[in-house]
Amino acid sequence: MKFLSISALFLVLILASNSLQQELDEEVYQNCHNRFQPHPAMCNKFNFMSSEEAVKKGCIVPKNGTTFYDLSDLPLVNEMNANTIKMASLITNVFEDGDSNFAFASCSNIQDLRGFTSGYAGFTTGTGDSETLIQLYSQNHPNNRLQQFLPRCHEISSLPHCDRQSRGTTQGLEQFCTAWKEEACDANGEFAKTQRQWVFENYMIPSARYAAQSGVTSALGQAIFYDTIIQHGFQYVEPDINIVRVLTLTGPRMRLESEQDYLTRFITTRRELQCCYPDKVWPASASRSADLQSLVDEFEKYKNLDGPIPLVKFGREIKGDENLDRDEKHCK
Repeated sequence: MKFLSISALFLVLILASNSLQQELDEEVYQNCHNRFQPHPAMCNKFNFMSSEEAVKKGCIVPKNGTTFYDLSDLPLVNEMNANTIKMASLITNVFEDGDSNFAFASCSNIQDLRGFTSGYAGFTTGTGDSETLIQLYSQNHPNNRLQQFLPRCHEISSLPHCDRQSRGTTQGLEQFCTAWKEEACDANGEFAKTQRQWVFENYMIPSARYAAQSGVTSALGQAIFYDTIIQHGFQYVEPDINIVRVLTLTGPRMRLESEQDYLTRFITTRRELQCCYPDKVWPASASRSADLQSLVDEFEKYKNLDGPIPLVKFGREIKGDENLDRDEKHCK
């Protein structure tokens, strides 16, 4: 039997490692080819900074007791069509958790410097909305399983907002995901109900107001704005990635521009941002924009979100008859 020399074996391992890395990179950037291949002409406008650079430059300091933009200048939206709420939520559920199931009990660290991402709308310990949700829930349900983590969540929320490296820590939260799942899977369904109501008031309605500002009124358009606000946020302490940044770079809707054409420009800007972001998480999420663009390409067919809605990149089809009250995937 012949054996490889140490040097030859080392070379084989290097080549195998490089091949594996190429495969992983290909998977990350599979929706960032051709028009969306990252290059300076496309990416320079985003002017992304690392966490270290942002801290050195100086973080934005929260004001008025909130990190969210003032929406007083946006059109008022108090209610939304029930089917739009349901279908938009289901679409984003697929993007967030790979399934149309309402992922109330999901919890993991997806390595995007936002700590643990949990629940059907992706609450994170690194941005503070997990803390806010748990505080709200604890007012009516004291001594719940998650209340014990509030002090540590508050410590993380008190860190400089641009210091994503530090805010993305999960130290001191080792049993957080277990507690989140147990609370969300409780038969009384109260934590799931709190999640849905908080998201409707604090993400769904604001996203509809941003859509209305741009003259976007279709159910599909509102779903696109909702998914954008869920992933990108509308916190002014994250000015390089939030929905306002996407809107600013897209520019206002032109006088004779159709809603379909405007949504295409909006999604294009969002996909460029996803593909240009200097990590391996955001470029992989360009699959969201790819699927949404496919729906916009057939705008007349899908504008009202009358099911079934195909999400090809995720291999899912949303029918609209899914269980909205219980997380059947994570609470088996």
